[in-house]
Amino acid sequence: MTSTNAEDAASPESRRLERPAFDVLGRLVFAAAAFQTLRAACETGLLEQLLDAPDGFDRDEIGTRIGLRGRWLDTLLTAAAAAELIRRDRRGRYSLADEIAPAVRSEEWSLFTATVAFEHHFSYRGISMFTESLIRETNAGIDNFPGRAGDSLYVRYSADPKLRQVFYTYMRAWSRIGGPVLWDALVEIAPTRMLDIGGGDGVHAIAATSRMPGLEVTILELPENVDVARARIEDEGLTDRVSVVAGDMFATSFPDDHDLVLFAHQLVIWTEEENLALLRRSNAALPIGGTVLIFSSMTDDSEDGPFIAAMASLYHAAIPVEGGRIYPWSAYEGWLKVAGFSDVQRIRSDTWTPHGVIVAKKVAEV
Repeated sequence: MTSTNAEDAASPESRRLERPAFDVLGRLVFAAAAFQTLRAACETGLLEQLLDAPDGFDRDEIGTRIGLRGRWLDTLLTAAAAAELIRRDRRGRYSLADEIAPAVRSEEWSLFTATVAFEHHFSYRGISMFTESLIRETNAGIDNFPGRAGDSLYVRYSADPKLRQVFYTYMRAWSRIGGPVLWDALVEIAPTRMLDIGGGDGVHAIAATSRMPGLEVTILELPENVDVARARIEDEGLTDRVSVVAGDMFATSFPDDHDLVLFAHQLVIWTEEENLALLRRSNAALPIGGTVLIFSSMTDDSEDGPFIAAMASLYHAAIPVEGGRIYPWSAYEGWLKVAGFSDVQRIRSDTWTPHGVIVAKKVAEV
């Protein structure tokens, strides 16, 4: 009798050739489990506990330190070792992997763990519908967040204090990781009045005013979320220099008494047509010679990476609103030219994230 099973038909030679390919694919199949291993290692404090233990800890020492025992502890330790977060030596002692120790020791570690929390509470929750989003040509993952039909993610999370806190903690962290390239550019430009479109909790307004004593900032933010920015601005003692205005960036007129308009992590959200409309609104609000500054993650013009930028596009495709992705540098440059801007400059970040800045000057009314 002849078998029809592919398993029976495969020769040892065929399996030897196929295994490397399936090894690569296998890591992707179980990527969700690998991420949850990272999350658990962060949230239990496993990695920090091992940071200053040059001789490592044995299993029971680690269990006592992070509050796990039995098979629960063994499952985490095995997964963390397989994910190459930690290492187990021949004596059965665990230590932090040399490759990641500098990250855990760095000042950015708390920012990184905020990113991990965001991926769990937001990205994984919605990008499970990425394929459906592609097929339906709509952000299908938004349905995994309670809210009314047609409401964006930014309206939906405003009704959940815990979820909103996770979002703003992440955005503050993500902005601080890539922020130096933006803040250095602002110091170089030296604006006197900056309009921060969708300025969130004021992270960039606070950073910019701390570096430029003469700068005044207006933050335009959704009515549902202005209380977050106002509270932070008050806590920082900046109410005399930073004002927060409630409004929809597509409906509220941009104030015309500013010399720089900032879009920080904003234009990734919207469609090409909407981005062009926002840049035209910026043109109308700025004087000739005024500046538009775009701060965002960028994909390469070849559109084959960087890896983090390409993966982040799934979030924008599946969740926040109808439209948006991590765009290549050249897309922004094309929109700016159509919207009456010139002297376009690219500034790349030197961080591990794919952040960058595009600066352009208004040269014509449109």
